[in-house]
This record gives sequence, C-alpha cells and structure tokens, in this order.
Amino acid sequence: MEKVKLKIAFLSVFHPFRGGIAQFNTELFKALESISEIKAFNFTTQYPAFLFPGKTQYVDQTDVAPSFKTPGFLSSINPFSFSKTAKEINSFSPDVLISSYWMPFFGPSLGMVCKKVNKKTLIISIVHNAIPHEKRWSDKWLSSFYFKQQQGFVTMSKTVENDLKSLLPGAMTMLRPHPIYDQFGERKEKLNIRSKYSIKKEQKVLLFFGFIRKYKGLDLLLEAIRYCDESTVVLIAGECYGEFSEYQKIINQNNISDRVICNVRYIPNSEVSDIFSVSDICVLPYRTATQSGIASIAKFYELPMVVTPVGELPNEVISSQTGVVCKSSSPRDIALGINRCLERLDLYSTQLKVEKDIHNWNNFASELLIFIRELKS
Repeated sequence: MEKVKLKIAFLSVFHPFRGGIAQFNTELFKALESISEIKAFNFTTQYPAFLFPGKTQYVDQTDVAPSFKTPGFLSSINPFSFSKTAKEINSFSPDVLISSYWMPFFGPSLGMVCKKVNKKTLIISIVHNAIPHEKRWSDKWLSSFYFKQQQGFVTMSKTVENDLKSLLPGAMTMLRPHPIYDQFGERKEKLNIRSKYSIKKEQKVLLFFGFIRKYKGLDLLLEAIRYCDESTVVLIAGECYGEFSEYQKIINQNNISDRVICNVRYIPNSEVSDIFSVSDICVLPYRTATQSGIASIAKFYELPMVVTPVGELPNEVISSQTGVVCKSSSPRDIALGINRCLERLDLYSTQLKVEKDIHNWNNFASELLIFIRELKS
C-alpha cells in the first residue's frame, strides 16, 4: 500500500533572495515536490539594509525564478510577522515544518515561528552552521533558543553535528553530505570560452568562487600564487563583503596583477557554468569552515579541489579522492597543494564522475523523508 504523502511547510529564504542558502532551499524543494505535498514560506525581510555587507540581497534580473511559488511572510526584524507567519503555516496544517538555519541573527524570528506552530506539527531544522564562522557574544543564546524549538536536525558535516550537540546534547540528527548542485547548466568546452576571461591557452586557472569574506582566505591564495608555477593564474569570481582594497594591495605589492583575473561582483546563475568550465582547479583556502556549497558545485563540473585542513573541507576530498588537502593554511603550503593537484589532474576525473551520481538531490530528499517518518513514529 502506497504511503500517504507528507504535508511539508518549508520556512526559509527563497527567490528573489540570493546566495547559497536560497539556492540550497530551492533545489531541495524541487526534489521534495514530487514525493510530498510541500509549500514554501519565504522571508519578506532577510537583513535590514544597514546590516547587509553586500550590494544587494536580491538576485540578478537574469536569474530565473523557480517554478513554484515563494510567498513572503516573515520579517527577521518585525515581531508582528512572527505570529502572522505561524498562523499562515498552521492554516496549511502541515505534518512537518522544515526550516533552514545558518546564522544566529535568525534565531529569534525562526525560533518564535517554530514555537507558535501547532504542537501536532513535527518541527525539524536543516543546520548549515550551528556556530558561525565570525563569532559574537550573543551567538550561543540566539542559536540555543532556536534549537530548543526543534525535534530533529539535519546536518551535512560532522563538524556541524558536533557543534550542534555542544549546544543541545542529545539532539536527534541525520547526517548526510551536501548534495551536488546541478542547476547551473552543463560543463562547456574550456578552450571555447577562455577568450571571454582573457585567459591564454597554456595557463592553468585557479578558481576562487563565491562571496569574498575574511574567513574564506582569498588573501592566503593571493600570497600563495607567488610560489606556484608561472603558468598559473587566479580567477576571482564573487562579490566582496567589505572593501576589496586589502586584496588589491596584496596584488599590487606582490606585482601579480598579470596573474589575477578579477570578477569582483555577484555572479548570476547564467555565468556559473562558464566560470567553472574555464577553470582547472577550485581552491578553498578557508581559515574556518564547515561544509561548502562551493565544493558541491566544483564536483558537478568535475573540478578537482585544493582545500585547507579546516572543518569538514578535508573530507570533501579525502573520502572521495577529488583533490588535495594542504598541510596547513599557510600560503606556502597552499602553493604546494596547488602544484601537487596540477600534477594529478587526470587522476581525479573518474572519481568526480562517481560523486555526481551518488550525492544527488533526489537521494537526499528521500533520506530526509525517511528521517521525518522515523521521528513521527
């Protein structure tokens, strides 16, 4: 006998908000859509403008909206919206409420909605970060309030699971690797698009992709390029949170402007395929990390990775043999990792193809529903 489809309310950021969390939510929603009855409950306000370090919180006009509706209800800074959002969710009468969590700032708004939802509704969280990369004194209190409203948790790295259980011992968790992003289009022929980025045929491209923040270590990569083969160039593709001047200073001081290609801006979805297809290695020179959505994009484009030995990043390449883990986060060790990876590019291609098949969104969604049914039983 076929099981009755679960009714799921999904509370988080969706289109027109941009960024990795919104993209994750969209892909998971699409995977759940065919095996459940699901409805999105979006934010109306994510961050107040004065707290947002980027240029805009919204997608580029070229980014295509998802096929499902993403009505906004929750304002992170308006307490009146907390009750309104809970009321809207209750009117849907879901079996389960799923919310994504990635930053303590959202602890009060998401936590209050969860607290006000009908007690018959199972409440679970997908935790991207339990403890933020850039810590503040209020983090523990804000996160703990939200976590205490949950009955189950999904994490995508052992690091996050351990962080969560340090705040909430005994938490019921499901640990599954981050699914591989496949929504940006297929890999393209490298030589056909190199001219677009002024890249020479013989050059090897080291990609630094995504929002530029201090903990992501772009400065370490720029220092490392001095110790790499002269044929290597760094392709920076992403918007800077803060001033890019500190990175430009390193470029100027080290006289490496001819080896750095700057696309310091938001990269719309329509350009992601070009950026990854033109590159040879994806470098994650992070100072701190949990799991990485960038790594899942790199795997889809069969791009070997060079990662620093922090958080869950080593598992992204050790367990799947898809790149090199640097000895440390120093520029010299990052350079050694890059040089080693360049020598073995062909060895990683087979395993990268395998990764694409295993860690897909449909498998993740199916395992999530199994976890939900176990919690409800």
